[in-house]
Amino acid sequence: MPGQYDHIIHRFLAEQGGCVVCLSDDATFVRSLRNILTRLIGFRGEVLFPYVHAGRAMEKCLELRDRGVPCLAFVERMVEGRPSTDFLIRLKAEFPACLVVVLTWEATQETVAYFFELGVGRVLVKPASADRAIEEMAMTISPPGELKKQMERCDKLLRSGEFDEALEVTDRILVLNPDSARGLVMRGDALTGIGEADKAAQAYMAAHEARPIYMEPLIKLAAAFGGMDDEKALSYLERLDDISPLNPERKIDIAAQHLRQGDAEKAEAYLDRSVEVAEREHLSMVGDLTERIVDAVAPQAPNLAVKYLNRVIDTKRVLGRDDLVHFNRLGIILRGEGKWSEAVAVYGRALAIAPDDPVVHYNMGLAYWEGEERLRALKCFERALELDPKFYAGSVGAALNVGSLYLDLRQFDEAAPYLRHVLELDPDNQTAQKRLRDAEARVSVQRARRSREEREPGPGSGRESGGLDLDAMGGDSGLKRSGRRGSGSKGLDVDALAGDAAPAKGGKKKKGGKSYKFDF
Repeated sequence: MPGQYDHIIHRFLAEQGGCVVCLSDDATFVRSLRNILTRLIGFRGEVLFPYVHAGRAMEKCLELRDRGVPCLAFVERMVEGRPSTDFLIRLKAEFPACLVVVLTWEATQETVAYFFELGVGRVLVKPASADRAIEEMAMTISPPGELKKQMERCDKLLRSGEFDEALEVTDRILVLNPDSARGLVMRGDALTGIGEADKAAQAYMAAHEARPIYMEPLIKLAAAFGGMDDEKALSYLERLDDISPLNPERKIDIAAQHLRQGDAEKAEAYLDRSVEVAEREHLSMVGDLTERIVDAVAPQAPNLAVKYLNRVIDTKRVLGRDDLVHFNRLGIILRGEGKWSEAVAVYGRALAIAPDDPVVHYNMGLAYWEGEERLRALKCFERALELDPKFYAGSVGAALNVGSLYLDLRQFDEAAPYLRHVLELDPDNQTAQKRLRDAEARVSVQRARRSREEREPGPGSGRESGGLDLDAMGGDSGLKRSGRRGSGSKGLDVDALAGDAAPAKGGKKKKGGKSYKFDF
């Protein structure tokens, strides 16, 4: 009834001091909306703020939030030639209390379901009559009174953990509306809270049957069975995906379930669709989504992690410092697969973006070290130290790596300070303790030898090596000459130095490697 709806809107504007923000390039709709507010509702104040650019509309909404002003936002499905998904996600994240109506020329079940997942209150299909627009506004602002009151009370009880009392309130909600899907979900939440998992699942299923397009029951069911019954959890996730296929993060969850079941082909198909949806609907979140994909698949399918990291890098028109995380992650995965030269190439691309980033130089050094290119690795480490002499500070792994490489290359004086720093951070680190003892012992031998040569100069004292004659040291040192050569270096075998010492915290031993490598 129009009169009833008019009253709800007028009260929102006059008594609550609410405002209306409209993000639309449809001049006809904006004109009709202004006419509704001023002539039909009869409100004369300045309450409508129309915008055609998403950035300006967001600024206005956040300004209203900061002033404590209630806001109703109309948002076009397409804004400036792209879906408004990013705008809606940010708006609901930064201004959860904002009421949202999406404007669209056509509404499929898939898009409507996803809008509701994003927190949209109503969807208004254009062209719409004035009466229809008024009704949608009123229903967004204020659902039916007593039912709303009971739901708000139940929600508060659930948040405070008062599950028994919340369960009693759901009885009253379901008396008012026996088919209330939201009421049934709340009942399921209350039953979950008191440990009645089976009855909770029944309530969620009843909610889904009462309103199949309502996503919350299936989300709750998938979460309830996750980790307990993967088959059931997967079936609910796939049903959710059928209803709302525009959610890219759910596709990652489905892919992860398929990977756990050993079906990499199905997992890859879902991941491909996830990235496609993100590129179409959520341009700003493609990078974060890729990181989620990598987290989900890297342990079981590193080849898929490499694929999606390369995809996000290759599809970006302009790469910047924010993308260094993708390059570093890709390099680490390639190194883990033994593809150190490919990792070096990846870090080289990263340095083209940020040549003065010490972390990239450091990680490139680790890749060279994996390939036994020790002198090149040292050059990278020392470049990182030039750019930031304290880049390793506070990191057990980085300090241990720098010290170990100097030790590997028989630069014992240089190794010691980094190994001491490891022990400042982790006094019980056995690897650092042993390597520091070795470094200090070699420094003592070198100094004693130089002192002896200064006192007793003789043939051979000016030998070109300038280093330590391992053969002359005899068996007491416990060292052996390294059987591995990296770029012609004559370094100590760090495996022989470390023995069976456990890695420092956070480290992992690489296959066939001589040392523990720690990434930033």
